[in-house]
Amino acid sequence: MDSETFGRGTEPAAAAGDEARIEPSPDHAEEDLGDIVDDAVPARSYSMLPMVGLGGSAGAIPSLQAFFAAMPPRSGMAFVVVIHLAADRDRSLPEILGRSTTMPVTQVTDTAKVQPDHVYIIPPGKAIRSANGHLHCTDLTPDRGRRVAVDLFFRTLADTHGPRASAVVLSGADGDGAIGLKRIKERGGLTIAQDPDEAEFDSMPRAAIATGMVDWVLRLADMPARLASYHDILPRLRLPPEEGELSLGAPKPTGDELEADLREILAYVRGRTGRDFSYYKRATILRRIARRLGVNGIEALPEYLAFMRTHPGEAGALVKDLLISVTNFFRDRHAFDALEKQIPALFARKGPNDVVRVWVAGCATGEEAYSIAMLLAEHARTIDALPVMQIFATDVDEEAIAAARDAVYPPAIAADVSEERLRRFFTREHRGYRVRSEVRELVLFAVHDLLRDSPFSRIDLVSCRNLLIYLGREAQARAFETLHFGLRHGGRIFLGTAETPDVREDLFSAIDKKHRIYEPRLLGRPPLLAPLRGPGAPARTLDMHELARQGAVRPQGVGNTSRVQHGWSRPSPGDIGVSSWRELHLRLIERLAPPSIIVNESHGIVHLSESAGRFLRFAGGEPSVELVSAVLPALSLDLRTALVRAREVQTSVESAPIQVTIDGSPALVVMRVSRADDLAPGFLLVTFDPHPTDGLGDGAAARPAPGARERELESQIEELKWHLRDVTEHGETTAQELKANNEELQAMNEELRSATEELETSREELTTVNQELKSNVEELGRSNADLQTLMASTAIATVFLD
Repeated sequence: MDSETFGRGTEPAAAAGDEARIEPSPDHAEEDLGDIVDDAVPARSYSMLPMVGLGGSAGAIPSLQAFFAAMPPRSGMAFVVVIHLAADRDRSLPEILGRSTTMPVTQVTDTAKVQPDHVYIIPPGKAIRSANGHLHCTDLTPDRGRRVAVDLFFRTLADTHGPRASAVVLSGADGDGAIGLKRIKERGGLTIAQDPDEAEFDSMPRAAIATGMVDWVLRLADMPARLASYHDILPRLRLPPEEGELSLGAPKPTGDELEADLREILAYVRGRTGRDFSYYKRATILRRIARRLGVNGIEALPEYLAFMRTHPGEAGALVKDLLISVTNFFRDRHAFDALEKQIPALFARKGPNDVVRVWVAGCATGEEAYSIAMLLAEHARTIDALPVMQIFATDVDEEAIAAARDAVYPPAIAADVSEERLRRFFTREHRGYRVRSEVRELVLFAVHDLLRDSPFSRIDLVSCRNLLIYLGREAQARAFETLHFGLRHGGRIFLGTAETPDVREDLFSAIDKKHRIYEPRLLGRPPLLAPLRGPGAPARTLDMHELARQGAVRPQGVGNTSRVQHGWSRPSPGDIGVSSWRELHLRLIERLAPPSIIVNESHGIVHLSESAGRFLRFAGGEPSVELVSAVLPALSLDLRTALVRAREVQTSVESAPIQVTIDGSPALVVMRVSRADDLAPGFLLVTFDPHPTDGLGDGAAARPAPGARERELESQIEELKWHLRDVTEHGETTAQELKANNEELQAMNEELRSATEELETSREELTTVNQELKSNVEELGRSNADLQTLMASTAIATVFLD
């Protein structure tokens, strides 16, 4: 392997001494490689040397001896061993294992170049700092390193080798390795646990099996052959290309059998499980299917489809691989440190009656949601007037949501959670650590599809990490639109290390681009959420609405006919240079009708015709959309009077001719204000009717005499006083009504909160019933498979009659 296989440079050897004194981030490999990761299963990893990580604790040495005794010396794989041993026994481990294999056995103390058919041993208290064709060790803190060394190694192995990584959990007396094994599965690698009945200490294998992420539970004698078969079969797989669009519709007449097989597999999964993966990346689906082919020892898609039909549990296993609900506490430590600096902004200008709302989309088993809850709780301790905190954590995986509500995590979370936070936010149980009730009460978990269900609204922070990387470009754009819709102005969105909103950079601007923290841009008009592909009625309705907005809707079944049955050809709008006949109509009205402006109840401009801008002027200072402030000064006094009078009478109000200068030429302008209550209650239409004049005499003659002008001003003052009294009384009445409404809404909110708690209890009960039903269905499926196997294996002709 050359030095560029991993896409990152290795730290210089001269710096090894300095770096060894610094404990690396548990997810340092993911952080370093985030910019070049193209998928949860990285494509760059397929060309790498297969690497097998073996982790264990007490009693693992006999297991390692049995494993290497059965492993052929020329397997083409590299092996890395991480076990918990005392320092005196650790020094003799290479000699002990060397008696069981002819492969070279090396203990890595600083840096070692990785070669096939070699065994490398990581000493206690050490972790891999980087892997770029080399193993480079660095120190861990003594109090925590020994407990989580296997987990830390598995994570680095997963992030660097992806599908070419294999994790083997051997005999051990604690739960180390369970979290790292999940990362191996997430990156497309192979996960194996020693049979607990064979292990001297079964805690580590049982903790790994309890995650639900173990592919094989094997005895030591069976592991070498299965490992060799898995890594040998991967290069021989026959799959369609990863380029192109994923189509689940009718097969195209291309003669591509592999493409047809892929569509049939996904259609079978959808029919069997109800899961639709049409919006996933094509590469993601193919790489997950490739993993399942390797796990089951199958080389071709038709054989895999037949295997799925005879093994009822395989469709669910593929769905679980595609959903891959894997995360951990404070994943990517430096990114969460950057997020912690943004927490005070979420609480800014919020008091006890306000709410800080957070949405964790794709929460998996809940670690990310609880991590953010801890950050909020820690900041809340520094605030006197504390607002209400709500965290909505959602995922499409019902099993992951159930695990998140249970909130029990293995002891290996000590690799990610500090000792102080473990004491403050967790309680120790026999199964591991449980999140305390005061933290659990901040988080509401729900089954929710980001792309198909309605989004949450008025959100201050959205955390959507390691979810978008699975989605195709169209689905990513839809997801970003949904998240932008849910965020309030000034909110934050927190993405994963390999995710950026570049596909919709018009929606978000970077606050901390390195750590993927963005804020929504303020848009004048929110974008219409684009429907996903599919035959659903909501999607078709959205399509019709969008076409109607563009003026392109026609009844279903009507062809694109341009000639009618009267012998003449109707021209299209494009023939005369306009986009639609409506545009031509409005242009003609604008040319012939006087300039006009539409104002609302407060006389604010909501729309004006093209030529109406000649009668407006914006002076220095703060701009205003109020018409009286923006109109030409010579027209403002008469316009104000006309607007007030128009509210009093049912007919249009017309001003006297007023002398103004427009475009350097004098003109007499008559303003007319008309009510539009029949179409838009409260709105007014103001029109300007200019008449050219050659001198000021006509304009002066048109104005009223000085005495009449004074009387007009006095009348206007009286009208303004009356209007002021009316506005004051109306404001007081409105304030009382708003106060009463606010009290009613608070009462309703309490009722809804109680109802929500009841519904949550009912949901948990329904979830329990659902799990029982699911178990019954799986049992029936197994019985059916047994009957099919029995019928196929017995050479007895059988006829069943009713």
